[in-house]
Amino acid sequence: MTNTTNTLPAIIIGGPPHMGKTVLLYSLAEALRQRGIAHHTIRACPDGEGNWSQEATPEVVQRIRSKGAWSDEFTERICQDLPRRLLPMLIDAGGRPLEQQLQIFQECTHAILLFQEQDQTSKAFWLNVVDRCGLIPLAQIDSARNGTSSISQSEPIILGTLAGLRRHETVNGDLFTLLVDRIASLFSSYSLAELERIYLEQAPTEFVLEVKQLLQTIAPAATRWDPSMLRGLLEYVPANCPLSVYGHGPHWLYGALAAHTGTQAFYQFNPRDPNQQSETSMGWMVSPPIHIGVPNNEEMCIDTREGEEYVQLTIKIEKHHLEYDTTNLLAFPLVTCHKGLVLNGKMPSWLLTALVRFYAPRVSWIAYHYPQIQGAIIIASQCPLHPVGGVLPFLLSPGV
Repeated sequence: MTNTTNTLPAIIIGGPPHMGKTVLLYSLAEALRQRGIAHHTIRACPDGEGNWSQEATPEVVQRIRSKGAWSDEFTERICQDLPRRLLPMLIDAGGRPLEQQLQIFQECTHAILLFQEQDQTSKAFWLNVVDRCGLIPLAQIDSARNGTSSISQSEPIILGTLAGLRRHETVNGDLFTLLVDRIASLFSSYSLAELERIYLEQAPTEFVLEVKQLLQTIAPAATRWDPSMLRGLLEYVPANCPLSVYGHGPHWLYGALAAHTGTQAFYQFNPRDPNQQSETSMGWMVSPPIHIGVPNNEEMCIDTREGEEYVQLTIKIEKHHLEYDTTNLLAFPLVTCHKGLVLNGKMPSWLLTALVRFYAPRVSWIAYHYPQIQGAIIIASQCPLHPVGGVLPFLLSPGV
């Protein structure tokens, strides 16, 4: 049976490799956000994918995707994150869990399985995993690359065929809608509005921004953030003011808001509580301190390259998971120049906001590489020629 003590739903999407689990996770998350259903997604496998890999072109994904290897440490850290969840979660489990990795499943509550009906060996394996880990099955779906989707059973477990789970394509159809309905109903049954009200009341600053409401205020007709909105956003938000930010948004949005606060306090909400559910600071995290020095964190590889117009700082998280810790100072190289700084690499948003606040007074402007648009978005600037919200064409330097 599952050993989780957190009753918020945590739905794991499992199945053999190449069934479309990552595509389904992304599609479900987007559909839930369009309905205003609060939740969080987590990729509990070091495959180097994320929302960016579904939104970027296939050529970009192939060029910069970096797969990692499973390790006991990675598994342990995911198992620490899941019980700390403050919102319902969707989890991508990867395709080949080993015995020790089943700990991740034991920290979840429900399961959606994808497999091919003719592969009875894989089907039996995954059904056994769900049973051993005490998960409640929501759906068992035959993933078909081509053809049409169909529903063979809707209660108590959704059974059927889901066709077209291909990268960069929209998932739709009656079965997908039924699955979204079922998840939305499950997530909504846990008084998410009340949870969010509690989290917002516990925000450590007087001024609090809710990302979803902020988007509706800045661009009422928009469904997602665009770099062109940043200038209007920063005119709306008071500068150099202590700030708490809540909700789902792109990293570059958080980076721009962090820079906008200057030296004042900046907090962001993490659905995986870094404070282990402290009653006084549940989910709210401050950017960790950074100091100038020789990088000595074994979990990160930092590469600095200087070009004519900007310095490129590339960060690679060696084990695809970096633990939040405000007690250890993170060492980064000194970058002080009249040029810009481009931050590159897959990193948690709390690290990006810390870097932006650290380097903003030292350089002319800061941009964040955003593979989805094959460019770098300017998120902080003291230079009129490079205003916030601008996008620079950006290609990785050779060897990165």
